[in-house]
Amino acid sequence: MSGESGNGGMREGAPEISGFLSRGSWISVSARIGNDRAGYVCDSDVNGLLLEVRDPSGDLHGYEFLPWSSIERVSADG
Repeated sequence: MSGESGNGGMREGAPEISGFLSRGSWISVSARIGNDRAGYVCDSDVNGLLLEVRDPSGDLHGYEFLPWSSIERVSADG
């Protein structure tokens, strides 16, 4: 096999973790405690993710630190 999947392989330009979680990236986060958040990445390190949280209308709702152990899923439109 050549490393491609049955659907023709990975799309060219697919993000890498460093770009996906880079400062200013818009993401949605599902936390293990049932809280979903969406906003812009401020920073991330070995401890977790700092997010500028936005409400559905786009208004700033504050900043939230999410430890990696509390994060279930991170997604981004793309």
